[in-house]
Amino acid sequence: MSVFLPGWGSTAEVWAPFVRPSDRLDGEIEVGAEIVAWSLGAMRALDAATLMELGSLTLVGASGQFVRRGEYRHGWPERALLRMRERLSENAGAVLDEFWALALAPGEAVPAPPYEEDATTLELGLAYLADYSMLERAAKISCPVRLLHGGRDRVCPLAAAELLAAAIPGADLTVWPEAGHAPFLTQPDRFRSWLLS
Repeated sequence: MSVFLPGWGSTAEVWAPFVRPSDRLDGEIEVGAEIVAWSLGAMRALDAATLMELGSLTLVGASGQFVRRGEYRHGWPERALLRMRERLSENAGAVLDEFWALALAPGEAVPAPPYEEDATTLELGLAYLADYSMLERAAKISCPVRLLHGGRDRVCPLAAAELLAAAIPGADLTVWPEAGHAPFLTQPDRFRSWLLS
């Protein structure tokens, strides 16, 4: 059984085309779980893997840190995240639409995933991203880790994924050079083959 975790702004239904009857959409991460996760969900899974033994991590659009801080320059400026948080209460739909537009590489065109509508969940997700940093703990991860990243990802730059892969013992990084932040949605058949390989 795999547990599928969504990224910020989307519901777990984003994974519906890829789940098997024995799989679970979202929920608690438990010892021994095999996790398939995207973006914020991938970051939650990485955090969990430093605290408990997991079966495996299969992560899309993952990063070891989301916000630029100190010497780390592969993330978002903190003020950009703060602006998103401020605008959520004014017009959450516009914030989600703008974020989705960033998730697509130029030339990619697919409908937006099912959006998370709970304002508290959205706010907590942005707060998590602002504080998230696990690069110094990445060496504690002992389960197999597969990373898939788009070479044209504007949400979590490829350099962030490369740094993360180098920090996790034995991690395997696959890069689709033409893809953005959501290659499983823009190239579902190719993703399904990669997932099962």
